[in-house]
Amino acid sequence: MQFFIFLSIFLLTTLISVLFSKLLNDGYRQKTYDQKVDSVASQCSWLGDQVVGVDFHLDDGSNSLSNQIDELAASMNGRIIVIKNNYKIIKDTHTDFQSRFFLNDNVLDVMDGKKTRIVSESGKYIEVMVPIVSKAGKQNHILGAVQATVPSEDMMGAVTEMEHRRNMLLVACIICGLSMAMIISYLLTRDLKKIQRDVDFIAAGHEDESIEETGFLEVRSIVQRFNEILGRMQTLEDSRQEFVSNVSHELKTPMTSMKVLADSLIQQGDQVPAELYREFMQDIVAEIDRENVIISDLLSLVKLDKKAAQLQITTVSINELLEIIMKRLKPLALQRNIELIFESFRPVTAEIDEVKLSLGLTNLIENGIKYNKDDGWIRVTLNADHKYFYVKVADSGVGIPEDCQDQVFDRFYRVDKARSRDTGGTGLGLAITKSVVSLHNGEIKLYSKVGEGTTFTLRVPLKYKG
Repeated sequence: MQFFIFLSIFLLTTLISVLFSKLLNDGYRQKTYDQKVDSVASQCSWLGDQVVGVDFHLDDGSNSLSNQIDELAASMNGRIIVIKNNYKIIKDTHTDFQSRFFLNDNVLDVMDGKKTRIVSESGKYIEVMVPIVSKAGKQNHILGAVQATVPSEDMMGAVTEMEHRRNMLLVACIICGLSMAMIISYLLTRDLKKIQRDVDFIAAGHEDESIEETGFLEVRSIVQRFNEILGRMQTLEDSRQEFVSNVSHELKTPMTSMKVLADSLIQQGDQVPAELYREFMQDIVAEIDRENVIISDLLSLVKLDKKAAQLQITTVSINELLEIIMKRLKPLALQRNIELIFESFRPVTAEIDEVKLSLGLTNLIENGIKYNKDDGWIRVTLNADHKYFYVKVADSGVGIPEDCQDQVFDRFYRVDKARSRDTGGTGLGLAITKSVVSLHNGEIKLYSKVGEGTTFTLRVPLKYKG
């Protein structure tokens, strides 16, 4: 990346420098050319005025105009030809065509007044022709023409010097562009290289580290998001380790209890009373049942966690489903004289997996019974709109402390561990319920206050979208 940035900037600055120097040189060349032509044309016009003043008598002893023309041609390092309107050459500084006639397209155009100045190039020479005009009267009369032929090399000498300086400036710009490309490419990739080193360090096994947020705003934003991902990964890893620890503990506790009970029976020898033997065996059976419940809940969670797990979606009456669940749990509620109340505002039919959603709703209502007060109540409310159906499970139980409400859906989390074990809870019920609701693209919310009860609210789409 650094090489790509370096190469891009270097090529861009070089291209800009070359184009700028070319435009500058071309502009200066054209300007110099125009100035030289204007200077020659001006001198030819002045010479024409002088010729008119002596009435084309250049060899008259009363004037030295012929010598001045020779000197002017010598100063230009060129040739001057003075032509009368009868196309006769009255002065040629090279004397090759003296007193002869000069006739071509340029002379015709000038004599006819079609052009006031003609500039043409012939090989290494530039020819400039201007008319000799009589300014007497209101109308100008063409009396002749003056042509000056000068070497283009003498005229463009300044351009050559300019090109030399331009080339020096171009080399300096290319060197500056090279330096700038190296500096900019280093600055732009410095932070990325640092991030790469930090990422390599983290990938080497230091997942608890984070990347320092430095550099440009965009780079800091990327680092910030990366650190958030690292944080979530660390949280997930902590949760996984905690889950393994909790599973081990939960499975080990009943095993330990059974071992203690079995050891106690062995230590009693052969003289174990039948009543004591029966009591110990009942305790062992209870621990086995408890272990079976934990394993069943774990298997349910594993099945729900699999993204490939398919829901058996059918159209179900939610009213009838809740009535069946509450009828099934009514004997458990009667043991503590807890009243089960069902309120439905309208008939609701939805596309759900009846078995899985029934498991989630059962866990909510059963928890309301387990952690309720004697002679309490549980109110289940069903409502719906055009898109979702809503199930609210409210109880008059002990409530959940505010600092624990964000964790109650975690696996094996118990607000009161001692009481949960007494009631037979595994700490997996709410985790299963949340997974079930999530599989149905719904959501579950909790409101609770210690001593006043707890309310769970489910929102599930009426139409399932896989």
